[in-house]
Amino acid sequence: MESHHHKPLQGRNLFWSIVLNLFITMAQVVGGLISNSLALLTDALHNFSDVLSLIISWFAHKLSHKPANKKRTFGYKRAEIIAAFINSASLLALSVFLIKEAIERFSQPSPINAKWIILLGGLSIFINGLSVLLL
Repeated sequence: MESHHHKPLQGRNLFWSIVLNLFITMAQVVGGLISNSLALLTDALHNFSDVLSLIISWFAHKLSHKPANKKRTFGYKRAEIIAAFINSASLLALSVFLIKEAIERFSQPSPINAKWIILLGGLSIFINGLSVLLL
């Protein structure tokens, strides 16, 4: 039976994954505004939520390994649960915002520039794949 051991999220690989995701987020925001594409803006928010999730998870992971003390006999293990809750709540809030924007665009459609969507979509796939390899 194969064992699945993962290295903890720390160090340079995590840092570079965050940097790469911030880069693609900024590129997609600019491209989404230039091309008038809700799809690019949606993916930019998705990538930004990934960055926040990585940062929150890393912090919670570090915090959860602090030893127990008299005040916190269970230690800080609940930090990871709170981080998951924060990540889920932010995704729900983003979803509500994007649904509202999509409904508005259905009622008043506007033309988009597909070249930007194709270019930044391909770049996003490449950078997300690189991030996966790093992590």
